[in-house]
Amino acid sequence: MKEYDKNILDKLSSLFPREEVNHITIIPLFGGSGVCWNAVIFAWIYDNQLYVKGHPDYLAMFTELTMPPLSFNLGVTVKLLQYYQITPPLWRNKEKLVEIINMVIEYAYSTKVSQCRVKEERIKDLPNMTLSLERSLFRVGIINLDAFRHSGTFESYFKLKQYNKSLSKNVLYILHSALQGLHVATLTNEQKNAIKKEYNHFVASLRESPR
Repeated sequence: MKEYDKNILDKLSSLFPREEVNHITIIPLFGGSGVCWNAVIFAWIYDNQLYVKGHPDYLAMFTELTMPPLSFNLGVTVKLLQYYQITPPLWRNKEKLVEIINMVIEYAYSTKVSQCRVKEERIKDLPNMTLSLERSLFRVGIINLDAFRHSGTFESYFKLKQYNKSLSKNVLYILHSALQGLHVATLTNEQKNAIKKEYNHFVASLRESPR
């Protein structure tokens, strides 16, 4: 471990109770070092400075504290990253520093959990579903599994049909089977006819509804 990284680790460790210190680790990260809490990156050590991860919810606070963003010199241009420097005055203000570090860790962890949840709930991971069909659903406003379940088979197919008039009835059966957790090949002709009949009733009810 680099000497400066060790110094940063020691400083951060002093901010937490002894039983929590082992949660903090340092890993290599793009020419610097990432600082992690339970394997979730919340800060970046770069050019012998510590930068904590930004978030729109507290960016105004960082601006007020005059915490400069991490900048990468790309030769022709300079790229500003969403990491903000812990300045010398903040290092001296332990109470404020603890508040910031805890806040950043909480947001970094929540963001990671949300990303994992979204990843787990991809529409394309359902039986019969493909990336192409998932993208088609995205186009009509069905952007995740919750939205797909809320729309249901008939509304989802109806929206797709408005976007693509030549859409095959097979897609209707695929959507129905996916929401049931079944493979479309398990549907009998009788079941397909029943699904088609229910869909026609659904469309008729839309036409009869007052605008």
